[in-house]
Amino acid sequence: MAGTGSTTVYVNPLAGGGRAGRTWARLAPREPRLDGARVILAAAREDALAALDRALADPRLERLVAVGGDGTVNLMANRLLERQRGDVALGIVPAGTGSDLARTLQLPRRPRAALRRALDGPPRPLDAIELRADDGRRRIAVNVASAGMSGAVNLVVNAIPDRGRLTYLRATLAALARYRPVPCAVEVDGAPFYDGPFFVVAIANGRSFGKGMKVAPDARVDDGLADVVLIPPVPLWTLPWRLPLFLSGRHVKLALVKTARARRVRLIPRAP
Repeated sequence: MAGTGSTTVYVNPLAGGGRAGRTWARLAPREPRLDGARVILAAAREDALAALDRALADPRLERLVAVGGDGTVNLMANRLLERQRGDVALGIVPAGTGSDLARTLQLPRRPRAALRRALDGPPRPLDAIELRADDGRRRIAVNVASAGMSGAVNLVVNAIPDRGRLTYLRATLAALARYRPVPCAVEVDGAPFYDGPFFVVAIANGRSFGKGMKVAPDARVDDGLADVVLIPPVPLWTLPWRLPLFLSGRHVKLALVKTARARRVRLIPRAP
C-alpha cells in the first residue's frame, strides 16, 4: 500500500442488496495488499460509526476504503469531516445499487482493480456540498443533493431487497405516477432562480444519480462549484420521449430545464 500510514476498510455487507458483502467475500482472501489493514464489517449505522470513530482516532490512519454504494461513501465522508480528518484519503470500491460517484470519477468497474486503485492510487481533490437546515442540522453530500421527486424514488428503492439494473428506472416510473410537486423558491448565489413547483432540483458535484441517470452531465468534482439542474413539472404523456433525454444527459438542452453553476443554493418551500 502507498505511504507509511495505516488503512481501514469499511464494508457495508447489505449495500446493493447484499452485493457489497458478496464482493468483499471474493476480494478479501486473495488480496495481499490488505495485509495489516483494519476491516470494519457492519450493516447497522450505529455500529459502523462507532468503529469508524475508533479508526479515525488513530493519527497514523492514512486511507479509508469504502466497499459499498453512494450511501456508504457519503456516511464515511461525513464522518471524516465531522472528525476533522481531511488528511485521510477516501477510496471507493463500487458495490452498491447506484455507485454514481464512482462513475463520475471513472473508477474501475472490476472490484479487484478498484480495490487496488483505492489502496495504492494517488489521492485527488474532491469538492463537498454542505447542507444546512433551518433547525441547525448539517450534512455533507459528495455526489448529488436533490429535492423533489428524487426523495420519493429513494423510498421506493430502499424498500426493494433485491436491486438490479432497472431498479431505479422502475422506481422513477412508480414515483412519477403519484408524485405531486410542491411550490418552492430557489435562490442561486443570492439571486432569484425559480419560484414554483418542480419535479426535481439537483445540486450536483458528480454527474449522475439513480444508477447512471446523467442529471448534471457537465459537472466537475473539483471546480468549487455545484451544477444546479431544475426540472419543472411536465405532462405525464410526454415522459416516454423525455425520459431517455434525462437518462443520457441531453435534458439540459431543453428550454424548460433551468441550469446554473453556483457556490450557494437556497430552497424556500412555499407550502408545508
